[in-house]
Amino acid sequence: MKAILPIFAALAVSACATIPAAVRDDGFARLGEASRAGPVTLRPTRVVEDSRCPMNARCIWAGRVVLETTVIESGRSQVRNLILGEPALTLNGEVMLDSVEPPTRTDTPIRPGDYRFHFSYRAR
Repeated sequence: MKAILPIFAALAVSACATIPAAVRDDGFARLGEASRAGPVTLRPTRVVEDSRCPMNARCIWAGRVVLETTVIESGRSQVRNLILGEPALTLNGEVMLDSVEPPTRTDTPIRPGDYRFHFSYRAR
């Protein structure tokens, strides 16, 4: 019985191990997913604002998207609010939130899991 106890302890500890999520290489990500754009890894964590004009409405202002994103470059991690279409400086270049899907509609709210983002990188 004493010989079995260490085996159970080892199994219990190994069951708690986490497998790191895969990092995409195409610049696309959903909330909580990581993706690379150039040498930068981006993980969108929360939609802070989505005030885009719904596709089935007329608006005076086009609106904007503000996305809380963890930006990792050269081993350094930083939480940034990225704004759709506006470049944000990084250590060696700039990243940009290029697109957000799906488009907004007046009759259908967007669930957090439905969002899909695309990021790009430009070296300085």
